[in-house]
Amino acid sequence: MLVCYLQMLDTPEEKIRFEQIYLKYRGLMYHVADRILHNRQDAEDTVHNAFLQIIKHFKKFQDTRLEDLTPQIVVLTKNEAISFLRKKKNEAPLEDGESLADASEAILDYQALVDSFTRLPQTYRAVMEMKLLLGYSDGEIAAKLGLTKTAVSTRINRGRLLLRNIVEQEGFLREA
Repeated sequence: MLVCYLQMLDTPEEKIRFEQIYLKYRGLMYHVADRILHNRQDAEDTVHNAFLQIIKHFKKFQDTRLEDLTPQIVVLTKNEAISFLRKKKNEAPLEDGESLADASEAILDYQALVDSFTRLPQTYRAVMEMKLLLGYSDGEIAAKLGLTKTAVSTRINRGRLLLRNIVEQEGFLREA
């Protein structure tokens, strides 16, 4: 399948970069999709659609460090899985022009928010990715990282506070 994706890219640099992304994240993407869909074939289809989206918007993925792409790729895969569920249930709502404009503005805000998330120290970012993006419990995170549940909870709380400070500095949170 990788060969098919690579044929959609233009330059050798893009192909090398995409191959790095593909090899690093395909397992994680499948895991995320399978946790939502609970169906092997549907998860594979979702991962395929997510890779097509990465190719479609490749410039966004090209300039970010490979290690810092995790939040973007997980959210992209989750969104594809949710879209897949909606299509499967024939519940996809029709959108008008105004909501499309709102969506494009939200994408820009989303990218800035993801960039804010990547500025967290790795200690906090790792546990927050596992908790918020991958849906692991504190116990699962503790087992995977060799920490206590208390340490995981502490890191999540401190990471949330740091992320909130970063987001406030970026101007995402408006005064109520």
